[in-house]
Amino acid sequence: MQKLLNLYFLIFKTKQMKEAIEILQNSEVVLMKRIKAMKDGKPKYAASERLNELRYAIQVLKSHEELDEMLAANEDDILTQQFIDNPPMAKA
Repeated sequence: MQKLLNLYFLIFKTKQMKEAIEILQNSEVVLMKRIKAMKDGKPKYAASERLNELRYAIQVLKSHEELDEMLAANEDDILTQQFIDNPPMAKA
């Protein structure tokens, strides 16, 4: 039961993560278009800094998403190894 709940949570979390990445990517595209239309100056440089922040946030979320997928895939192997190393003891 707990494993099933963990799977549902992972799916929900992954869906939210993908939506967040999509929103940030759309914001990145919009900001790039605005920057191209701007003249050189402080506003353009400030917007460029904001664009770099958006790109960094996208990279962080993608790496976090990949890490979650790896952990989910390896969870069974980790649990199996833990039971092999520390078998459960029955109490009488």
